[in-house]
Parts: sequence; C-alpha cells; structure tokens
Amino acid sequence: MKKFFSNFFIFIIVLLVSLAAVPWNNLSQWGITVTVLTDYEMYIKGVIGILALIIGLIYLFIANSEYKEFGYVNKTTNRAAFIPLYIYTIAIMIFGGLINYYIYSNSSSTTNLLILAFFGIVTLNLIVYGYIFIKNFREETNGKRTAHFILLLEFAAIASGLTYWFYTYKLTNYSTIGTYYMILIAGAGILLYFIHLIACSSKSKKNQEIEEMEEEINDLTKTNKKHRSSKHKNRLQKDVVTKDNKKTMIVSNQQTIVSSEGNIDPTNLIYEDVPVDPEFTKTTASDNKPNSIEYYIEKPKMFKSLDPTFDELVAYVRGMPNVVTKLDDDRITFYVDRKPFLVLMNLGNYYRMVFKYDLEKGIRLIIKYPTISKNKSTREELWFKANNYGDIPKDIIYQIVKYSYDNVNA
Repeated sequence: MKKFFSNFFIFIIVLLVSLAAVPWNNLSQWGITVTVLTDYEMYIKGVIGILALIIGLIYLFIANSEYKEFGYVNKTTNRAAFIPLYIYTIAIMIFGGLINYYIYSNSSSTTNLLILAFFGIVTLNLIVYGYIFIKNFREETNGKRTAHFILLLEFAAIASGLTYWFYTYKLTNYSTIGTYYMILIAGAGILLYFIHLIACSSKSKKNQEIEEMEEEINDLTKTNKKHRSSKHKNRLQKDVVTKDNKKTMIVSNQQTIVSSEGNIDPTNLIYEDVPVDPEFTKTTASDNKPNSIEYYIEKPKMFKSLDPTFDELVAYVRGMPNVVTKLDDDRITFYVDRKPFLVLMNLGNYYRMVFKYDLEKGIRLIIKYPTISKNKSTREELWFKANNYGDIPKDIIYQIVKYSYDNVNA
C-alpha cells in the first residue's frame, strides 16, 4: 500500500510539474478557455511547489524513520521524498529559461544572454546530477539527508524567486508570445515518467529478489526486537543441544577435533545452531563426516580449482581471535562471543558458506555473484549463503569471512 501511494503521489506531481514548466500566456491556443489560470499563473505554480514540498516532507520523515529502525531507506520511499521538490526545481528553471529566452529575443544584450545561459546551465546540471543526488539521498544518514533536503528546498526557493522576478519586472507583452509548441515540454515530462515506470517494471529477477529482501528485513527487525530477550534467556538455560538425534559440541582453537567426546572440556557450552535453507542439507552425513583435525575430504577433479580450499578456509577462520568451533556431522559452525557468524559445509568438489552480513554489502554480493543469495531459513537474523565452485575470488571469500567476523564481534 505504501508503494502504491508513493507512486501515485509521484505521478500527480510529475503531471502538475510538467504543466508548470509550460507558459500559460495563451491557453486558448490549446482549446482551454479558463482565463483564471493565466491571470493567477505564478500563484498556481507556487501552490504546485508547496504541494511538492509537503509530499517531500512527509516522505522525508518516513525515510528517516525507516533508516532509524531498519538501517536503510526503501527505494520507493526515497523517490517519493526526493523527486517532487527536485523535478519542481527543474520545471521552474525551465519556465524561467523560456521567459529569459523571450526577453533576450526582444533585447539581444550580453547581460540577457548571460542570464539565459545561467538558467540553461543550472537546469542541465540539475538533470545530469539527479541520479547521483537521489542515490546519495538514500544512502545517507538522517542528518545528512535532512540537510540535503533543506539544500534542495533552497534551490527551489531561489529558482522560484528568480523566475517570479523576471516574470514580473522584466517580461513584456507576455500574452503575445508564441508558445503553441511549448506544450510538448509537458508531454516530454510525462513520457519520461512512463519510460521510467516501464524500466522499473522490467527489472531483472535479481533486483526483484532484492526488493523482496528489503520488505522481509522489515519483519525481521520487528521480530528480532520481540524475541531478543527471550532468546537470550533460553540460550543460557541450554545444557545440551541435539538435532536429529545427533550430538553437537563446541571445540575451542586449542582443542583437537576427534571422533570421541572424551577429550572435550565439559565447561564448554553448546551453542545454538544456525538454520540453513533445505538445499544446503541434501548431502548425507557420511559424505561430510570429518576424519581428522583438518576436516579433510578428498575432492574429485573439477574444471576450476578451489582457492582457498575448504581446509585452508577452515584453518583461516579457526586462526581468528576468540573463535569457537562447533563440529557437526554435516557442517562446521564458527562463533565469536557465543554468537554464530559463519557456517561451512564441505561437498567435495565445492563447498557452501552461510554467513552473517550487512544488508547493503550482501545485496552487492548477490548482484555480482550469481551463486550468492539470502538464507531464508534465518528469519530472525540477516544471513546470506554462497556456493563456491571456484568462481568466487579468493580475496572475496576472505573478505566475507572477515566482515562476518567483524559484524558479530563489533
């Protein structure tokens, strides 16, 4: 529903702003006989600007609220907060440029030419840098976002003031100016908006998954707040954890991984398992059973060699400070401060990773590497999963591990 209203308000503003960019000096040439529009043109266009400001302010508060609660701003909310005032500023600059074009036509002076060039250059820069503005607007903190919204408001106020001044004090014979084809400006603005809608509707499946992920994170965060205290109490009360009648145990970096439980320090607590999506557990326990401290499984020949190998990756993770290792039949789970941050599963010719990660960084990984996606089984926390067939670079693998560790250990 929020997405529908955001797009609806943006469409209304695009329609009104596109019309505001067109001179209304002679509406009868387009078959419109409402003279009040011409008589109060600047006031009506000012009201359109106020409407754009109100919509932008409403969604700015929503955007700041989303960022405060979830740590990011929804794309639709971001567009509804930024676009109305932004396109109004462009439209009023176009209108001011048209006014100064007719002023220059009547009086071809260097001063008038420089003023016309000023309107043109500023309008062009606003259009060109709009993509950068709106992208940064979403990624910024609430303080910077609010400051940039105020800056955008100042641009709109300056553009409106300059245009009103030239309209009132410099423009003569406004009603006789030929503006018949200027209606194409409004048509172009509306057409560009529909092109934007078509581009958004034909987005790739990967981008659709990212949007669904953002909606899912909303529920995730709310659920987390409700269950965090109860989960903490339950974790402290657990003495034994079993899964499918299989025992699991915690192994410190100083201990040897063996098949017997006799050498395990009984003071170690059993840590909570990380739920993994079903496709990650289709192998049998015998295929993944460890037989040495290296957790070594002989791997068949592949088209691509694994770098790092599963053994090298396990050794790297175990070498990180304060890491605790839990060994199961089908996986190895790594903890720091009793919090899981990584799960590794050896499947012979490739291995799987489930890791705790930041939303924005995880989305970038999903976009760049097709074998990485969100782990949907961890509904209460944000985890991602990856299959490494040898196509994920070594530095990216270590970067994932390092950031997952830092994310939990911060």
